[in-house]
Amino acid sequence: MFALALGARLVARDVAITADEDNWMRRAGGFTYGLLNGQLGRTYQNGHPGVTTMWVAMLTLGPERMVQYADRVHNQRLVGRVAGFWEALVDARLGFALATAALVAVIAALSWRLFGPAVGLAAGVLVGLEPFYLAISQLVHMDALLSGCMIASVLAALVARTPDGGRRWLVFSGVLAGLALLSKSPALFLVPFVPAVLVAGTLKHRAGNLASRSRVWPPQNIRTRTGDLLVWLLALVVTFVALWPSVWVLGPTEVLGRVAQFTRETGGQPHEAGTFFWGEPRGDPGPLYYPVAVLFRLAPATLLGLLLLGVFWRRMPPERRPAILTLLGYTLGFLVMMTFGAKKFDRYLLPIFPALGVLAALGLAAGLERIASGAGVVRTVSPPWEGGAPRAHLAVVGGVLVAVLVALWPAASSYPYFLSYYSPLLGGGASAQRTIMVGNGEGLDQVARWLNERPNAENLWVVSHSFDILQPLIVSSGEPLRDRVPSRADYVVLYRFGMQIGHSPRVLAEYLDRPEPELSVRIGGIEYARVYRGPHLAAQATLANR
Repeated sequence: MFALALGARLVARDVAITADEDNWMRRAGGFTYGLLNGQLGRTYQNGHPGVTTMWVAMLTLGPERMVQYADRVHNQRLVGRVAGFWEALVDARLGFALATAALVAVIAALSWRLFGPAVGLAAGVLVGLEPFYLAISQLVHMDALLSGCMIASVLAALVARTPDGGRRWLVFSGVLAGLALLSKSPALFLVPFVPAVLVAGTLKHRAGNLASRSRVWPPQNIRTRTGDLLVWLLALVVTFVALWPSVWVLGPTEVLGRVAQFTRETGGQPHEAGTFFWGEPRGDPGPLYYPVAVLFRLAPATLLGLLLLGVFWRRMPPERRPAILTLLGYTLGFLVMMTFGAKKFDRYLLPIFPALGVLAALGLAAGLERIASGAGVVRTVSPPWEGGAPRAHLAVVGGVLVAVLVALWPAASSYPYFLSYYSPLLGGGASAQRTIMVGNGEGLDQVARWLNERPNAENLWVVSHSFDILQPLIVSSGEPLRDRVPSRADYVVLYRFGMQIGHSPRVLAEYLDRPEPELSVRIGGIEYARVYRGPHLAAQATLANR
């Protein structure tokens, strides 16, 4: 599973830059500068807080290379200003590919321990190859690390509740929760959720209901459960404090206060440019945005597994049901929590994708086991706590291998732009661009190659939507597209995201009504970019014709 996930993450990691990666390279540089110079307070770079992102970037590039990207004064962007930035970014992505592939392997192993080998293998495949999670896993960013750590923490807590579990798994769960909190503030969801799972198991046992008789929730008294909670919380706190030196010098009250203020200011306010939904930009797109965005992003194999989970729910062994309900509660609870935030992007809901992958694996495995059982080939595969180590029949494991090929198709069909994948069941990219926000830099590499091949490319002036993404890829100079096109502009680049939210409306009104552009970039049914001739080049052409 690790090799499969890593291989998928290593390909196409040098195609394009996304806007936030510049910020995180700069923050990782500042984090490194603080460590090297004993200014530990500088390890607080942002309220997200993004500490795991900065650690991974620094450890991948090395402190001496990373520190050169620290902007200690001007808070300016790095692209086009620091030599070798693009090469360093591509190299830094290797660390994130390794870290997220390791998390996929952990998720698969924990799923195997909880539900047996068929579910473990299927979970590794579905989570590792889910196009949206795969795409974000390649970036110098927070969301993929956050997502993997969160669901792994929940799975480890569930393993701790099995008869052959133990507190070592609670320590592991707490460490993962601490890493998730160091990644991004939405991981606060785990602080009440995991203890609630542990307490719910105790209450169900004391109530003497069906769940208490399930072997997933072994008999425990309140004192033992209280000890479990303390162990989990201690592991979380130690991890959080040990890996964030700013807490040592500024104090936890100051640091957590800054994080809380940042979260209120950013998550509580709509995106300044609006969020595109149902054909128009909106401040807060409302509660339907995330369910629709998730359906567009999910691979068909994952969706099929979720449907099969519903179909075979009544046939699920009773000992599996509490864990399944826990994963469903995690998914729905996180979705509801994020829905209350006014600022909405599809990647904000990335933490539920690995959970959906595990749930889908349960459904697919149940379907395969049902088919094999109906054919008289194999009986239902028992989980690990039923009669020792399970031995899945070749028919079931063979079915999982077939699932690998099916799961590979969405990633293969969207290569090398994994972020451009949208479910064909909902009309693919053509439908997505009319419904939700699309465009994170995909296709701008093609624009850059085209511009670099123009005559006298070094002396051209380019104005563009998403210029921060385009700039490190071109040899030309230029500026971001604003309310008007400057007279010296040779080319004007319009990008899908900017067109969706109506950025630079006067320019859009002027150029979108023109005949065919000089270049149109289409990927997966989406027209990501258009390139038009600007005023300066148009004037030169007119003079030449005279």
